[in-house]
Amino acid sequence: PGSQSLQLDSPAQIVKDGDLIELVHGSTQRLLNSHNVAAPVTKTAQEVSGFINNSFPGHQTWQVDILGEDVGTAWRASRHEVKLIHHQTGSVLALSGKRLPSWGYHQMEVIAALKVTITSDAGLVWRASEHQSAVANVADPNSPRN
Repeated sequence: PGSQSLQLDSPAQIVKDGDLIELVHGSTQRLLNSHNVAAPVTKTAQEVSGFINNSFPGHQTWQVDILGEDVGTAWRASRHEVKLIHHQTGSVLALSGKRLPSWGYHQMEVIAALKVTITSDAGLVWRASEHQSAVANVADPNSPRN
């Protein structure tokens, strides 16, 4: 996504259900994190942000939960829907359905929803629409990256 400095592992590591990952914003290189601070609009949820300095390693780790799959199943970004669970707090990355105020350019609020407040999967399920990975073996239709 627009950043040539994003380094990929060589060879690429395949992300699987149950893995712990860090999510990097492609253009700013900030790691997505959360912690026990109220979200700006939805006060019953935790805020999600991208800190400039990465001095909070426990706050930027997310566990991959591939819906309907067993632990260890390879994440096929174009096929699977996932939930991303904040490793430190157990909250789930979600859209609140609310808009940020003008300082947030009225974008949708992204939160870390505490499991005890979750009543449905609405806003909790994510699908990768763009990702960077090493070149997949396009001749192999069973490659986990396809």
